Amino acid sequence: MDEIVQTLSDIVKLDTVNGSEKRVADYLEKLLAAHGIAAHQVAYQPDRISLVAEIGDGNGPVVGFDGHEDIVALGDANKWQVDALSATIQDGKMFGRGTSDMKSGLMAGVWAMIHLKDAGVPLHGTLRLMATVGEELGQYGARQLAEAGYAQDLDSLIVGEPSGADKRLLQQPQIQQMLAIDAAGAEKIAAANHTDEQHFIELAHKGSLTYVVHAKGIAAHSSMPEIGKNAIADLIAFYEKEDAYFQTLTATNPLLGQTTPVVTMVKGGEQINTVPASADLSVKIRTIPELPNAQITAAIKQIIADLNANGAQLSFEMISDFMPMHTADDAPLVQAADDIGKVVLEQALPKIGVSGGTDASSFLAANPDIDVIVFGPGNITAHQVNEYVDLDMYRRFITLYERMITRLLS
Repeated sequence: MDEIVQTLSDIVKLDTVNGSEKRVADYLEKLLAAHGIAAHQVAYQPDRISLVAEIGDGNGPVVGFDGHEDIVALGDANKWQVDALSATIQDGKMFGRGTSDMKSGLMAGVWAMIHLKDAGVPLHGTLRLMATVGEELGQYGARQLAEAGYAQDLDSLIVGEPSGADKRLLQQPQIQQMLAIDAAGAEKIAAANHTDEQHFIELAHKGSLTYVVHAKGIAAHSSMPEIGKNAIADLIAFYEKEDAYFQTLTATNPLLGQTTPVVTMVKGGEQINTVPASADLSVKIRTIPELPNAQITAAIKQIIADLNANGAQLSFEMISDFMPMHTADDAPLVQAADDIGKVVLEQALPKIGVSGGTDASSFLAANPDIDVIVFGPGNITAHQVNEYVDLDMYRRFITLYERMITRLLS
């Protein structure tokens, strides 16, 4: 096993399920130091450490590379064909939690940086590697780095999240619908692909708003409701007005479609014979650039204010607020990914938008002018049992990143 694969194996074996990312940060810091690259640790918590490293002459643009160190829960061990932290290699694939999402993408960025440094490639500007904590549950590391100023001077950002799928999935109608092509178009894309995996350049992804509306009432015996105040009744009144507002959200993004609001949880009352003194309604909204998160938030708060003016006791609690992302397809970053990617990956690269979010949201919140793409080794087995990365694609992306960065910082 060569060093490129061995290092990926090493960090896949490190248990960083929603925490303990210091293990990866320490490993990467030592690896980078061995190649003359200094790295700086940024602590979110004592055992949750992000890492930042830079190369280049500093006289030009700043290209960021983002990858997260945490992974999701391992899942049912009985359903895995190998141990989830074993990094087992079979038929050119490495299996294990985090192989696709996204330790292979992170290591591809690290090795691209190392190769550029070792080869003495002149970079007129800065390549900034950012390995973050807590992406899967809140983007804690990216938000911390952005607030510390690491996003302010970024011109472009490569997010090395998985962007591929087994090529055979192009035959599925839902994939064809996502790409806005018919079966013949899908066959054409597949025929031009000389690998086992089809990749996409993700130019856009939705943001999200997650909030809870709390209703306060007065408890009373159900036989005497007139001396109480039913919190559920106020919450239903809010729900109806919120739903009416949601029906007006018709703005559309060409890659992402419309805003997607979903009421995900409703809780209220304590027992069946008591007027409820409290009730809660939780909402998750997937957002698009054409309808800013702040505008939606203001509208929801206005509904609450109007109801409270008529006697309700409602309050708003924001859980998370992540910006959507959409980069123009003629941006230099996108052109570099497309031109170089077609050659290195030996395939056409459709440009798409996706519903799920990334660390990019937190960096864009600090600097909305960053050009961003999501483009990396790995595939849609992320978060699933038997997650894997195609090692050929892992190697190709290292080369791809090297060439992209060289072009962007030439």
